[in-house]
Amino acid sequence: MRISRPAAACAAVALAVAVLSACGSATQTPAVPSSRPTATSSLPPHVDALTYTALQNLESALGEQGRGPFKAVFGSLELDAQAGKVKIYATDEAKARDLIAAAAATHPGIETKRAEVAKCRYARVDIDPVIEKIGNAAQAGTLPVQVFAAQMAPGAAGVQVQTTKEGTDSQKLKAALEGMAGSIPVTLVEGREIHGLDGTNQPPPSTPVP
Repeated sequence: MRISRPAAACAAVALAVAVLSACGSATQTPAVPSSRPTATSSLPPHVDALTYTALQNLESALGEQGRGPFKAVFGSLELDAQAGKVKIYATDEAKARDLIAAAAATHPGIETKRAEVAKCRYARVDIDPVIEKIGNAAQAGTLPVQVFAAQMAPGAAGVQVQTTKEGTDSQKLKAALEGMAGSIPVTLVEGREIHGLDGTNQPPPSTPVP
């Protein structure tokens, strides 16, 4: 069975939160050490620690470029430990190759052969303003149902909003969110409230391990 993990993002970390803001995904944040486990006992089955570290380093370097100079085409990342790949979603495949090359130039030694490009419809430059609008509305309490988080949908296919169980069936909430998103698709999923976290779906880029 293949085990894949949305990055992040950016992403994922920060899936269900009480405070929503697009600032973290809209700007490049300083590098910080990765908090993700690399101990063999914590890894998916049949994945060794060296391979997982290489995937983490690649994901970090790609995300750094995606949230920076390639924000106009970068969508999201997905680390697939079982396949030994990091999938990069981008609206322009040629630009995605440029992104990979820029990441390699900035962080020599990353295993770019593990990068896999996939076409997506939306980039961070499209999604981040929508996330910010939804976050502001959630903080102001102007939405008809409580919203916990707004983030890039899997595969950079739109915006995913976490709300209550009742909220997933709320036509009023759906209409309010679609009014903010315009032509960008919005999906509602059940989430839970976690206080004190940033509401974006992209964690700060980690520093590649030598």
